[in-house]
Amino acid sequence: MIKISIMKNLIRALQGLVLALQELLKKKKSSDFEKFASAIRKRESSNNYEIVNQYGYMGAYQFGMARLCDLGYTKRKEGTTGYSNSVFQWRTGYSKEYFLSNPDFQDRVFKQHCKDLIARIEKSFSEHLGKRVNGIKITFSGLVAGSHLGGIGGIKNFLINHYDIHDQFGTGVSDYVKKFSGYNLENIS
Repeated sequence: MIKISIMKNLIRALQGLVLALQELLKKKKSSDFEKFASAIRKRESSNNYEIVNQYGYMGAYQFGMARLCDLGYTKRKEGTTGYSNSVFQWRTGYSKEYFLSNPDFQDRVFKQHCKDLIARIEKSFSEHLGKRVNGIKITFSGLVAGSHLGGIGGIKNFLINHYDIHDQFGTGVSDYVKKFSGYNLENIS
């Protein structure tokens, strides 16, 4: 009887230890996402949530209206084509002023953006993970960052067509794939 009681206590203690380790791993993964988001913010805007650049990209993460449309915050103006910021308008309840004055909202939008990119990368490019392209080791966080800069099409061009898209400032998708590699972005909540 005593042995059974000791075994039950040991099992409870081990279950508690497993739960504590799971929580610790969850915090580590969350912490890694926060470090990734902070690094992107620093590179994109020097952590300035209120900035709008000369091309109309907004906030700490420098979102364009087209990507905000993909995420449900803006919509295309009727009768327009293309992807310039001017062909989109804010949906009811959102505005440029609201976006720029709300850091928590921008952080939530960035997390939503990353989750969407992760799903798309898993579907289309997971076979490239761990390989090298133009001397750059391909990691999940690198692909998410590269997609943030050049879109999923930019990642496709880089990985498959071996063409490196650059933004208006001369930064290449490859620069982001390399600079932002090594963050653990699995299971972000």
